[in-house]
Amino acid sequence: MGIVARQATWNTLLTIVGMGLGFVNMALLFPRLLSPDEFGLTRLLVSIAVVAAQVAHLGGENTVIRYFPYFRDKANGHRGLFGLILGVATAGGLIAMLVLAVFHHRFTIWFNDGSGLYQRFGMLVLPLVMAEVWLLVLRGFSRSVHRSIAPVFAREFLLRVLQTALIAAYALLDMGFTLFLWLYVATFVLTTGVLLFDLWRAGEFRLGLGRMRVGKRMRRSMVRYSLFTFGSGLAAIAVGNIDQVMIGAMLTNGLSQVAYYAVAMFLASVIMLPARALMQPVIPLLAEAWKKRDHAKIQMLYHRTAIIQIVVAAFIFLCLWANVDALFSFLDPAYAVGKPVLLILGATNVLSLAGGLGAGVISTSRSYWFDAVSGAVLLVLTIVLDYVLILYWGMPGAAWSSLFSIVAVVGWRIVFLYRKFKLWPFDGQTLRAMGVILVVLAAFSWLPHHGPVVVDMIWRTLLLAALYWPLVHLLGIAPELGAQVLKLTGGLGGMVRKP
Repeated sequence: MGIVARQATWNTLLTIVGMGLGFVNMALLFPRLLSPDEFGLTRLLVSIAVVAAQVAHLGGENTVIRYFPYFRDKANGHRGLFGLILGVATAGGLIAMLVLAVFHHRFTIWFNDGSGLYQRFGMLVLPLVMAEVWLLVLRGFSRSVHRSIAPVFAREFLLRVLQTALIAAYALLDMGFTLFLWLYVATFVLTTGVLLFDLWRAGEFRLGLGRMRVGKRMRRSMVRYSLFTFGSGLAAIAVGNIDQVMIGAMLTNGLSQVAYYAVAMFLASVIMLPARALMQPVIPLLAEAWKKRDHAKIQMLYHRTAIIQIVVAAFIFLCLWANVDALFSFLDPAYAVGKPVLLILGATNVLSLAGGLGAGVISTSRSYWFDAVSGAVLLVLTIVLDYVLILYWGMPGAAWSSLFSIVAVVGWRIVFLYRKFKLWPFDGQTLRAMGVILVVLAAFSWLPHHGPVVVDMIWRTLLLAALYWPLVHLLGIAPELGAQVLKLTGGLGGMVRKP
């Protein structure tokens, strides 16, 4: 777990700082300096681009990770694997851009945008699509060659820094919304370019098409795997973005509703920090372990990621739950409709992470077809439930849709892994963790608010941490997490003491 712990630690630190900047952008600056329709447009463009890119790259990210161990050969450009996958993804991206351009007028009618913003600026989604396509494939390259820190730096940290600078310039300079939106799209293109530069500088970005040697059996296997993982990857990426697209299309003042939902979803996404940090270095290790048929290592990775994710994700959720009123007090009062959405999506994310990296275990195994089947079920469930629940409950209906569909599919994957491979993510540590979570939740249900908003948030969070983490330590829950924290603090202490 050494490489996992080191990269996961840096990924976590970068993601935490990025989330802090993201909170400043999404909760403080964008909602205050842009109208709800303008802010909603930025989120809608990104959501459309993410969904389109996931379709266009045809499972290329997972395919690189799954088959890279069979092509590893740096001196010969990894025998053309990168060039092949990047070429297919680029062709798919161009087709997606063409479809979006041809049907732009139809999208304008569908979103029923009274402000006319999508009609004027909707075509800016085109460069966003290609930036996202390349990001997905390059991220797969980076993770395969154990450079998982670079994608996190580019999109979790650098992107937020650039967007903070951009919204600050929009506030301080005489910058029109048109120029702002062009530069906003440019931040995504630039960060994808940074990832490409990192691979080139490391000597890993070599297309190597002239050295490509793919046997007929391997080619069939790769095509089959790409098609299967296409469905599961689309579902994993599209769920939250489809929510926003359907909210924009189904509700009156759709762009404003997208803005309210996007803020709540962003706050809830903080809970996904453990998965973002752990997934980058662990998935390639799972692919290696499946190749070597190392069942013990797979079980170890599956269990350890599950307990770490439960502990960290639950703590973040408890912090959000304890401070939900304070968090929304920083926003325009109109955004308060997102409070229940935040809590529902927060609970959804905790329950999803409790299953560990089950989807990653399945997608790197020979039963990857099940990941595609369960992903397709998740996608269909989300679309159907979104339509029904948004129709009856409005914006919170999309959050309930995510809860029902994600929990059902995650539970199905856990059962499948146990029945097929005898892999199980839970044990006594899990039960103790759930006990601690319930105790802290009950204790804070009676805790009154006190003092100014910022002071109240600080003392409630510190008190929660003072109760939660000692219980986790004393009960021996996730000892690997504690050991890594001690190692990190010891290293930082040494840096401070060094003359």
